[in-house]
Amino acid sequence: MCGAYGRLIVTNADVGTGADVEVRQARHFLAVVDHGTTGRAAAELHMTQPALSQSIVALERELRVRLFLRSTRGMALTPAGEALIGPARRLVESSVRAVAAVEQSIDVPHGTLNVSVMPALAATPVSTWIAWFRDAYPQVSVRLSPYFGDETVTRVFDRDHAEVLVSFVGEPGPGRVQRVEVGSQEMVVALPPGTPVPDGPTVQLEDIAHLPFVVAPPHTSMQRILQDAFDKIGSTLSVAVETPFMDTMPALVAAGAGCAIFPARGAETLRALGAVVKHPEPPIDRPYYLFYAAHRLSYAAQAFIRTATSEGWPWRPSS
Repeated sequence: MCGAYGRLIVTNADVGTGADVEVRQARHFLAVVDHGTTGRAAAELHMTQPALSQSIVALERELRVRLFLRSTRGMALTPAGEALIGPARRLVESSVRAVAAVEQSIDVPHGTLNVSVMPALAATPVSTWIAWFRDAYPQVSVRLSPYFGDETVTRVFDRDHAEVLVSFVGEPGPGRVQRVEVGSQEMVVALPPGTPVPDGPTVQLEDIAHLPFVVAPPHTSMQRILQDAFDKIGSTLSVAVETPFMDTMPALVAAGAGCAIFPARGAETLRALGAVVKHPEPPIDRPYYLFYAAHRLSYAAQAFIRTATSEGWPWRPSS
C-alpha cells in the first residue's frame, strides 16, 4: 500500500492472462464502463481525456486483450472487458476497505465523500448532516448528486461513485445494499382558496376525500403515500392533475385545480398563495431512508452514517 489511498496489485486470471492490474488502472477502466466515453470518465476522474485513453491502452497492452470497441458513439465492452468488470470492482472495493481500516485506526478520513440525495431532502436534513460531518472532519469534501427515484437503488450504487444515498423511495439490494429509516416528513393538505372546511388546524381525510387532487407521478413517494392514506380510509383518490413539475403544484392548488399534500415546512408559503392549509387526520408522514453499500464503505462514509443516525454504527471493514 502506498499513499493516502493505497496501491494494491492483483493477479487477474479472469481474462485469460497472467498480467497484474493496479487499483489505479481498475478505477480508470470502471470509470469508462460506468460513463460510456473517455471524455465523461476523464471529467469524473479529474484527468485529461488523452491521459485516460493512454491508461486504458496501456492496460489492454498489459492484459494482451481488447477491453473496448471504440466508435463515435462511445466505448462498447468486449467479452474480455465484460469479464474484467467483476474483478476490477472487487479490487477497488478491497482498496477502499484497506484504506478505511487505516483511517479508522487514527480517526482521520480523507478525500471526497459522494452522496446521492433526492432534491427534496437536500436542504433538510442532508445539509444539516453535512455541516455536522464537516465540523468533525474538515479534511473531507462532500460531493452531492441528485437522485430522482427513476432507477433502482442497487443500480445507482453499481453505476455511480456514491457511497451513501438518501431517498424517500427504494428497496435494499439482496445482501449488498442496506437501508435504514432515519426520519420522516410531516405532510399537510393544501386546499384551494375558499374550500369549505371546519375551523381549526386539522381536517379529517374522510371529509375531503371527495375533492379532486393534484398529484405527482405514480412512481413518486408523494403519490404513493397519498394513495396509501386513501386506501386506509376506504376511499378512492380522485386525480384532477398529475404532474412531474413539483414547483407548479402550489400554483395549481392556489388556482383551484385541486388539493395536494406538501411537506409541513412549506405551509407558510402555501398560505401566502391563498391556499387553505390543514394537518390531515389521520396524519400523513413520508419516511426517508439512508442507503449504503456495506461492501465498499470508506471510513468517511462510515463517519457520515454515524452522523446521520446520531448513534454508533455496527458496520466494520472486512478483515
